[in-house]
Amino acid sequence: MKLNSKDVSWKNLMSKIACVLLMVSSARAASTFSYTDQWTSGGQGVLRASNDTGAAVTSWTLEFDWGATITSIWNGSIQSKVGNHYVVINTSWNGALAAGAATEVGCVFNTSAPGVQPTNLVFRAGNSGGTGGGTGGGGTGGGGGTISAPVITSATSANASVGILFSYQITASGTPTSFGATSLPAGLAVNTTTGLISGTPTTAAVTNISMSATNSAGTASAALALTVAQPSQCVGDLNGDNVVDTSDVSLLLLYWGEPSAYDFDGSGLTDSGDMSIVLLSFGPCEIPNTDPVGYEKMPTVEQRKIVGYYPNWGIYQKNFPVTKVRGDRVNMINYAFLIPLDRTMPSAWDRIVSSYRGWTYTNYAAYLQQPAGTTLSAGVGLFDEWADAGAASASAALTMSPAYNAGSNFAQLQTLKAANSKLRTMISIGGWTLSTPFFSIARDAQKRADFAKSAVYVVKRYGFDGIDVDWEYPGGGGLVQNGISDSATDGDNYLLLLQALRNELNKQTLIDGKTYYLSIAGPGGDTNISNMDPKKIAGIVDWINIMTYDFHGGWDSMTGLNAPMVNVDPNVGAAKWSVAGATEVYLTGLNGKGGVPASQLVLGVPFYGRGWNNVAAGASGTGLGQAGTEATSPGLGETEFPYNSLFSSGVLAYSNGVFSGAGGYTRFWNATAQVPYLYSASAKKFITYDDAQSMAVKMNFANQKALGGAMFWEMSEDTDSASGTSLIDAVFTGMRLP
Repeated sequence: MKLNSKDVSWKNLMSKIACVLLMVSSARAASTFSYTDQWTSGGQGVLRASNDTGAAVTSWTLEFDWGATITSIWNGSIQSKVGNHYVVINTSWNGALAAGAATEVGCVFNTSAPGVQPTNLVFRAGNSGGTGGGTGGGGTGGGGGTISAPVITSATSANASVGILFSYQITASGTPTSFGATSLPAGLAVNTTTGLISGTPTTAAVTNISMSATNSAGTASAALALTVAQPSQCVGDLNGDNVVDTSDVSLLLLYWGEPSAYDFDGSGLTDSGDMSIVLLSFGPCEIPNTDPVGYEKMPTVEQRKIVGYYPNWGIYQKNFPVTKVRGDRVNMINYAFLIPLDRTMPSAWDRIVSSYRGWTYTNYAAYLQQPAGTTLSAGVGLFDEWADAGAASASAALTMSPAYNAGSNFAQLQTLKAANSKLRTMISIGGWTLSTPFFSIARDAQKRADFAKSAVYVVKRYGFDGIDVDWEYPGGGGLVQNGISDSATDGDNYLLLLQALRNELNKQTLIDGKTYYLSIAGPGGDTNISNMDPKKIAGIVDWINIMTYDFHGGWDSMTGLNAPMVNVDPNVGAAKWSVAGATEVYLTGLNGKGGVPASQLVLGVPFYGRGWNNVAAGASGTGLGQAGTEATSPGLGETEFPYNSLFSSGVLAYSNGVFSGAGGYTRFWNATAQVPYLYSASAKKFITYDDAQSMAVKMNFANQKALGGAMFWEMSEDTDSASGTSLIDAVFTGMRLP
C-alpha cells in the first residue's frame, strides 16, 4: 500500500540489553548486585555470591524474584518462571562447586522501570535435572536424600475466556523433571519442562485436561476441569466470571512489567496504569449493552467489505497498538506488511529494505516461514518479528510455541476478533517498499507453488483468514524497479501466482472447513492497470482493493489533488486520474480486456494527504495548480500528512459541524473534484487531503455503483477526537448494506 516508513524506535525495543548475573551461594550466603550499565528499558548488571557453606556441591538451584523479563540465559537454565519468581538450575559444566567457589549465570533482560534488582535470592544444593543438572546420580540430586514419586498439588479446576490470555501452573512435589497435559482446548499448550499451561483459548467449552508430572521415581497424574467461557464485556474482568475482584488482580500481577493481553492502556507493558483500570471496575459487572454502536449494521465480509490496513510499525512511530483499533467499524483488517522472499532472487536486485537494522532481502531469506521438514525456494517472512509475534529474534519466531506471545500484534488481533464477531483478518504481503521479489517469484512455477505454501502456512499458524497481495506493480512503476519489471509477461505471471495462492487456500479449506479469502491491492493509475488483466484476476480472487489515491503528490512539480472524485488536472494524460475515472477503468475494462463485476471492486480511500512548499497563491488565490516542492508532515518528517496530524499541528479545525483552516491556513472545497484542500499564503504551503465531508461523497459513489465495499489506508491516521471528524465513522455510516 504505502511506504514501509519504519525508521523508528524498533532498535530501542529490541535492544533489551544484556546483564550478567554471577550467582552462587548457600541460603545464608552474602550476595551483592550492581549494574554495569542502565537505560530506560533494561540494563547490564552483576550479581555476585560465593559458596560459604564449607562443603562442595555437585548441582545447584537458584531462586529469586525479579520484575524483569529474561529473554535468554547462559551458564544456567530457567527451569520455571511463575509471575516474577524464577527458578534457575546449573548447566552440565558448572554444577560442581567447591566450598568458597563461585560461578556465573548470564542473561539478557528487559524491565519496565530502571534500577529494579533481583530480591529474595535462595541458593540450594541439588536440582531437578534441567539441562545437564549436575552429577548427583541415582536420583539424589547431589544434595543427598531419596527422591519420592511426584504428587500433583495444583488446583483441580480453573476458568478461562475465549480470546483472553490464560495460564495455569502445574505444581507437584518430588521435583519433577517433566510435565504433560493432554486433551487441551484449542489455543492452549503445555511447556513440558516448566509445567506451565498457557495460550489463548478459541472455543467456549468445559474440558477435562489430564495432567502428569514425572521424576526418576515415577509419574503422578491428575485432572483439571477447565471451563472456557465467552469473554465478559466488563473491562478488568480478566477471568471472565462477570465480576472484577482479587482473582483478576492476581492474574494481572502474573504479567507485571511484561507485554500482555492485559495492557489495557496501550503503554506496551502490564503496569500500574492497567491496575488502575482494573481497580476502577472493581465489583460486579454491569449487564452489557448488546448494541452499543449499532453493530447490527455491520455487514459481513460476504455482504460488503469495510477493509482497513493496519501497519505493524504503528506501535512505534504512532503509538497505535492493535488495542486502539475500532473493531466495531471494520469487518476486515489487512495486516501490513509481511515480506515476500526468494532465496535465489538475482543478486543485483538485493538491497536494504529494513533501514532500522540494515537488512536486505537476503538477510530476511534465512527466516522464511515454512512447514516443518520443508525447504521452500520462496515464501513469506515476518518483517518485524517483535511487533508481529513478540519474538525476541527472527530465528526465535520460526520455532516459538505458542507461535506468538501475549501483547504482540498477532495476539491482540485474536482478542479483537473475539470481541467483534464479524471481524476477519488478512496478511498483506509486499507494499511499495517490499515488492521486488514478486517479479522473480512470479516467473517460476516452483517458486510460485512454494510461495503459496509458505503464505498459507503463515495464515494458519498465526490465525489469519486470508491473504492480500500488494505487488506494486506488475509491469513496473514501483520502487527501484529499473531492469526488473517486464510489462509483457508480469501480468500473466501475476495470474499464475494468484492461482497458486488460491489453490493452496482451497486445500486448506478442505482440511479444516474454514473460509479463506484472497484479495489484491490494485493500482489506480490506468498505465499500471493496463499491465494486468483485472477481469481474469477477479476470476481468481475474492475482491480487488482499488488504490484510488496518490494521483498527485510532492513528486509532481505542480500542486494537485491526492484523491479527487473527478479529474481537474489539465494534463491530457491524467484524464482518468480520479476516483471515478479509475473505477470506470476496472468496471469497463482496458485495451479490449473485459471489466470486473462491481461487487468485486472495493473502493480505496486515503486517511492522509500530501503537501508542497514554496507555493504561490496563483490567479485563483488558492495555490492549486501552482509550482511547488515536496513537503513533509510536522513531527513525522514523511511525505504523507496523516489526517489526525492536520488537527494536532493546528492547520485544520472543526466546530459546530464545520471544517475550517487554522494557523494561517484557509480550507477550500473544490466543487468539481468534491474534495477539500488547505493553503497558507504566508507559509506558501499547500496540503491536499480528505475529511469526513469528502469521505461521505465517496461512500455515496460506492453505493451508487454497487461496489463491493470500501478500503482505507490506514487506521492509525484517523482522529479520535471531536465527534464528526472521524473518517472511519464516515466510512461505516456511509457504507450501506446491499
